[in-house]
Amino acid sequence: MQISSESRKVSELFPILGNVHYHVPSYQRGYSWRDEQIGQLFEDITKEGEGYYAGNILLTGDEDSFSVIDGQQRLTTISLFLLAIGEKLAEFSVLEAAIGLKLDIRRQLFDQTGEPRIVLLDQDQAIYLDLLGALHGKHLKKWGNRSFFRRYRFIKELLEESCDSFEKINEFYQKLMQVDLLRITVPNLGDAFTVFSSLNSKGLPLTLIDLLKGEFLSAAQKIGELPSQTLAQWDALAQMLSADGEDINTSIVTQFLLNNWDAFESTSSSSTTKTKALSQYQRLLPKRYGSGENYLQVLIGRAEVFSRISQLNGTVGKPSHLDEKLASLKRLESTQALPLLMYLFSEREALLLDEPDLIEIADALVTFYVRRNVALTPKASNIRARLIGIVRYIQKGGTFGSDIVETVKDALFDMSVSDDQLRVALNQPLYDKSKATARYILIDLERRVGDSPTFDKGHPDSLDQYLVSSNGKVTPIWTIEHILPEGDLPEWWVDELADGDREKAASLQAEYVHLLGNLTLTPYNSELGQKPFYSEENPYEGSKRDYQDKKNGNFVGLRSGLFLNESIADEVRGERLETKQSWTVEDIIRRNNILSDLVVMLYRHG
Repeated sequence: MQISSESRKVSELFPILGNVHYHVPSYQRGYSWRDEQIGQLFEDITKEGEGYYAGNILLTGDEDSFSVIDGQQRLTTISLFLLAIGEKLAEFSVLEAAIGLKLDIRRQLFDQTGEPRIVLLDQDQAIYLDLLGALHGKHLKKWGNRSFFRRYRFIKELLEESCDSFEKINEFYQKLMQVDLLRITVPNLGDAFTVFSSLNSKGLPLTLIDLLKGEFLSAAQKIGELPSQTLAQWDALAQMLSADGEDINTSIVTQFLLNNWDAFESTSSSSTTKTKALSQYQRLLPKRYGSGENYLQVLIGRAEVFSRISQLNGTVGKPSHLDEKLASLKRLESTQALPLLMYLFSEREALLLDEPDLIEIADALVTFYVRRNVALTPKASNIRARLIGIVRYIQKGGTFGSDIVETVKDALFDMSVSDDQLRVALNQPLYDKSKATARYILIDLERRVGDSPTFDKGHPDSLDQYLVSSNGKVTPIWTIEHILPEGDLPEWWVDELADGDREKAASLQAEYVHLLGNLTLTPYNSELGQKPFYSEENPYEGSKRDYQDKKNGNFVGLRSGLFLNESIADEVRGERLETKQSWTVEDIIRRNNILSDLVVMLYRHG
């Protein structure tokens, strides 16, 4: 293998003269650097001395036209730095030096025929060309929440914050031109794949899906398919596994490919890995396409099932009972069950499984995962191996319908902890083990045991609903509230717990604060914070018990009407919540026992 490697400055990689081009091959992923990586490169260039080494780029091709095997992220980011500098120079258009520098940048980003030096993948190139138009005075289109556009906007913000004069913008440009990259050129793609994995000092390596895209392109030729057709199918697969309107989620696509192998292609109960999966699919694809099968179409069908099981896009209208169970499994972080569910849902007709059968299986999985997440037994790897083993057993034939349901339920019962073990685990800090499971249990108790008295037709159940902020951050409306608060305890709580002994209070807090008995739900978490349980001086604004919504005067603290909060008062001793004035360790233990009994009752294997 002949490999050429030489240090090149950015000024040489983006020359003012000549027709050097960089093409991103179709099997690559799109531009995927995040703000953190862009910000780190910007900071390194700014703070390091001239000639800063920024990593490697791996290419195939000749001096005029290269395919970028590795280093797309760096090259694209550097070109976006150049573009942002060019736009920033418009603020200094009265300076002759600024006009000349902007002309140089234009010639660095476009060749002598006016074509851009970098050709990205289609979804990125459309935005990139539009952004480049700013150097020619063209108006920018609206690209909304597309990640490529957001990344460029972040780069412009970096320049705005640090370069408020022509001297500073020129200084950054000059340092950028002196940045060194090791350019490694190999004769062909096969040689490139041999060496690429060691060439990622600061960038992101090619992912499993990048490499498999190339394998599909090669294998699909055996059935006479054009590369454009294969890429269209690949994009359809990737979009099916991404949230509506979002960029392709490479992590979820990778998860699908690994679970697809475990569910349908493997003969073992062991899970594949990203490292193994590439060679496994490399052996599989020529066989499938060689027999005339369009394997991508097969995967698209399975991806539709995976999307539903994983609840990637939710459901339109009121979800079915089965989809509600699948949503519960997602909240319980039950990824080990994906191969089993993928197989059963995809083959449901052949296996004679109807909707009630699948609901019964999903319900058994919910029960199992609640118990498992509370007790942290068995290990996740053991769960996955056992459930994949069920798939292998069914694939041998002879097991259908209700027999499959019983096989799954029996396996889950065998793996599950006993009721006594569950009770022991419930006397340990649940919130510390799994916040998601703690929240799931609280919501489920409120709905199924208490029948959610807080909600009615005029005030629909919003326990699982989320709010989306202006910057796209998604947060649940209802969150977990610690009655005895976390963090440094105010004096009221120190007195309540330990008669003013701060050290003792901190010790008791550490032991009891995360128990189920100290947890409830509220949409007013930030308002309640570390307020005292009860305040005689300022009850409606200064206490957790009596906190009121200022707009309507409704109780929204611990007296909000939730079933969960009924057990805060010791009704056996005649206490009532509206008159209870303290919250002690004894209260936490008492309520923990009450809620633990309900959990054991609610999640008993049927």
